[in-house]
Amino acid sequence: MIRKIAKGLGIFFVALLAAMAVGVGASGVVRGQDRQLAMPTGPSAVGRIELALTDSARVDPFASDGRAREIAVWIWYPSAKGSAAATAPYLPKTWADAANKINGPAGVLFQDNNAVRTNSIASAPLQSKSPPVVVLMPGLGNSIAEYSELGEDLASHGYAVVGINPTGSSQVVGFPDGHLVYGTPEGSIAESNVDAWYATASRLVGVWVDDASFVVSTLTKNPPAVGALDFSRVAYVGHSLGGNASFEVCTRDTRCVAAVDLDGTIFSQVRGTGLKVPGLILQANDKASCDNFCQRRKADFKALTLAGPVRDFAIDGAEHLNFSDNSVLFMPALHAVGQLGSIDGARGVLITRDVVRAFLDQGIRGTKAATFEATVGRYRELHAP
Repeated sequence: MIRKIAKGLGIFFVALLAAMAVGVGASGVVRGQDRQLAMPTGPSAVGRIELALTDSARVDPFASDGRAREIAVWIWYPSAKGSAAATAPYLPKTWADAANKINGPAGVLFQDNNAVRTNSIASAPLQSKSPPVVVLMPGLGNSIAEYSELGEDLASHGYAVVGINPTGSSQVVGFPDGHLVYGTPEGSIAESNVDAWYATASRLVGVWVDDASFVVSTLTKNPPAVGALDFSRVAYVGHSLGGNASFEVCTRDTRCVAAVDLDGTIFSQVRGTGLKVPGLILQANDKASCDNFCQRRKADFKALTLAGPVRDFAIDGAEHLNFSDNSVLFMPALHAVGQLGSIDGARGVLITRDVVRAFLDQGIRGTKAATFEATVGRYRELHAP
């Protein structure tokens, strides 16, 4: 009997290992299959350039060698349709290969960055003179490439989207000359209790705000090679920690006319000062269980809506990373840990793109408030939190 049980267990474990091997092998195939990002919805084609800016007046607080702060900046912008040029890679290959290795053996459960296809033409001519600027900031650990669907769509509607990669806070950042900078402990958050987390997050937000201010100031004085951009009325958009940074830098920039926070807890001073210009919060769906972090987050969001012209909406079925490209890529690991929700990924991105664009159109271009309200009304998943 014991021998039969042992034999049965042996067969079971062999079968289990075989099934796991097949699953891993299948994941390895699927992650490498081409993934085309959604087509932008605007009338213009999209160009993209990448540049490096160095703030020689500032020592990088996330580096340990005393180097000056260097920032990799991407700009999506409107271009004329009809170009036969090849599209730009999702990430340049050196950067893509490095990003693919970040998760080690578990990388088979994440999208191969080399297989993602964009809609952007590298260094395409700028279509319009001095397009209005939207500054875009990622979540902690992410790169700005992970918001390509949002950046491309806004650019197709006539905006210049200036994306900032927070060196030392992103897992890895690639620069145009090919060198890489990996995330550092100083650029991340390791605390587990609420007060300590808030203090460290606020410190990081301060660095990101300085990054954004430097990039805007530099590009205003020294336009990129494709042409001058209009910084007279700027909007800031960010996800997660970048969402907090977008609200914070907006309070410090007199040219800011709108700010958008995509599911970002507010850690910094704007919690108390509030926004004087229109702000938008798009957040993941309410949780059935709300811990101390969640309770403070809800209180801060409510305080912001009471202190100034800030609107707050939740998206049914969305989780934290549904506001990034991760929602439409091969990311089974993110589903497993609850970072991607039940909403169809493409549907979630569509809602985010439409609502953000309608809000920016109102703030920058002066479209009627009724247009934004109609956009919100089109989506049954949107509701007050």
